[in-house]
Amino acid sequence: NASGGNWWPVGHVVDDHHYPNPTFSEDSERFDEKFVKVVGEFGGHGLAVKGHLWRESQENWGYGQKGLSNSAEELLQKYNSTLQDLLELKHYAGIAGGVYTQTTDVETELNGLMTYDREVVKIPARELRKLHSCLFRQ
Repeated sequence: NASGGNWWPVGHVVDDHHYPNPTFSEDSERFDEKFVKVVGEFGGHGLAVKGHLWRESQENWGYGQKGLSNSAEELLQKYNSTLQDLLELKHYAGIAGGVYTQTTDVETELNGLMTYDREVVKIPARELRKLHSCLFRQ
């Protein structure tokens, strides 16, 4: 069940959503080798980029215990931290995949890797590739 919410024993995928850092909170004994375990949503670290917001006057937000990042460097550090958590889940909980939330900002939700207008890339693709390489090593 790839819904991230209620779990019913159907299909081959079990999905858990957790912000900001990925976890897999379901009882692992229920999910034996018959199911592929995926963290279907995690992250959501926000960064406001002035001049590229849906509405400057709106209260903008991002997931996370400390709210929006204050800089691109802080956003990068938070992102890398969540990837390290996902890597641990891969090795110790058998997690097969994870989906970062989200590709772009959506109105007042500033969790995107790009701004609402798609004009500013908050973490460049080259940097993302470098960070993600840890997930593909043995």
